Amino acid sequence: MENKQIISLLAHNHPGVLLRITSLISRRGFNIDSLTASPSGMEGYSRLTVRMSGDDNQVEQFINQMLKIVDVKKAEVLPEETSVAMELVLVKVNSDRENRNAIIAVTSTYHASLVNIGENSLTFRASGTPSQIDTLIQNLAPFGILEMARTGIAALENGDSCLADGN
Repeated sequence: MENKQIISLLAHNHPGVLLRITSLISRRGFNIDSLTASPSGMEGYSRLTVRMSGDDNQVEQFINQMLKIVDVKKAEVLPEETSVAMELVLVKVNSDRENRNAIIAVTSTYHASLVNIGENSLTFRASGTPSQIDTLIQNLAPFGILEMARTGIAALENGDSCLADGN
């Protein structure tokens, strides 16, 4: 059964590591929904978070392929039920005097912040789980989304477990 999985990678922070990872993803034909990379909090290491579509075998193959890259030190699935996963979106919506209050009512349901008001548009910032962001976008679509930028997912395990310490 195909589903969406979150995979966390810990890799050395060297030039070209991200290129090697993305090249492998491309060569193997993995279906990636988002990829984020950032400092890990451990000196010399970066954390990459991948959200991918695939069945359990494809996810296992992805992890095995990632671990073949010398600079990737750890790769593991972060199950939704035991993880905190969030992303950020900026969305610009077509707006006029008649629909502004309706748009603001929709976005307030998702705790989105109004960050810019144009003559014919409103721009909002929202953060939440990927499904919350998807639902917000679906609810704004009837007003006309002019443009949008999503950060991709950032995720950590719940509790005291850390990717870096092997727990």
